[in-house]
Amino acid sequence: MLYLGDCREILPTLDRVDAVITDPPYGIVHDFGEQKRLDGSRKLQWDWDGPETHGLIRDALIGSLDVLNRPGNAFAFAGFDTLEISREVFRQAGMTPKPWSWVKLCPPPAMPGNRWPSAFEVACLGYDAGSYFADANPSRRNVMVADALRAGNSEKAGHPTQKPLSVMEHLVSALVAPEKCALDPFMGSGTTGVAAMRLGRKFIGIEREPKYFEIACRRIEDAQRQESLFEPEAPKTEQMGFAL
Repeated sequence: MLYLGDCREILPTLDRVDAVITDPPYGIVHDFGEQKRLDGSRKLQWDWDGPETHGLIRDALIGSLDVLNRPGNAFAFAGFDTLEISREVFRQAGMTPKPWSWVKLCPPPAMPGNRWPSAFEVACLGYDAGSYFADANPSRRNVMVADALRAGNSEKAGHPTQKPLSVMEHLVSALVAPEKCALDPFMGSGTTGVAAMRLGRKFIGIEREPKYFEIACRRIEDAQRQESLFEPEAPKTEQMGFAL
């Protein structure tokens, strides 16, 4: 199911889910403005990514855990100023919080006013003892190295903070059991949902910006359609509806 609206209002109406995987705003405190480059300007943050989102992030994570089947997993990307929010929410819910990071193979170039550009992003995993975990790689670690979505990448779908599909598929496959349901209360362009469809998981996504919601609907519907081509005997179309 995909919902257009404020996750704080929609979360209490949901059925139970089996994992939470989300990429909230980073709640950036400082105003970094814009970087200038030859073809125009590049934003370092957006109107919806300031410190006023700290309360929203906390409320959304708490609301998501309220509908999470336990034992379960919850995973949230974070900015430097919001990592502690997810850590404390998970800890207060009785989960074990653990840091995680994605190192970018090709980070954005250094430009005036940006000091060292961001070459990695952080997240927090909250998990219960006995919760599902499927990464059997004996060399696994809490650091993933993967390319970023650079300009011209075919995956780019019109969202400024879109995560690579490879990163989200890695997380979904490890934290969500087959045919179980993942929740993303900050759906954005829908990459978590695309990963869920491709891996045979169910998905509930919430997004409050209409333009991103439309992008997510299209991408997830396309991924669901492609998956059904490989498994015609078990169509997945019942897993996704649209609520406006």
